[in-house]
Amino acid sequence: MTDTRREWISKRAYSIWETAGRTHGHDAEHWEQAVREREEFERVALATEAKPAEARKPLIEISGKAKPKKTAAAAEKPAAAGKTKSARAPASSKPA
Repeated sequence: MTDTRREWISKRAYSIWETAGRTHGHDAEHWEQAVREREEFERVALATEAKPAEARKPLIEISGKAKPKKTAAAAEKPAAAGKTKSARAPASSKPA
């Protein structure tokens, strides 16, 4: 038994003793009840961690009708048709 587990059980048994009115002669019963509670706590904690992935609800639903991925060439935006930059004269030169 680890020190942390034993300390938890000890504190819980003490709490049970206080709740029961600080009765004498029932320390073994209180200790056993605390042990059972700790084992239940550990069993539940392990059960939630060990859930298989398929049992957990997904964060988002994914439909089976996924769009095919585009290739890198097809994914690029086509050049705007008819829009070309007009050639301007530099601002520093003046027409003669």
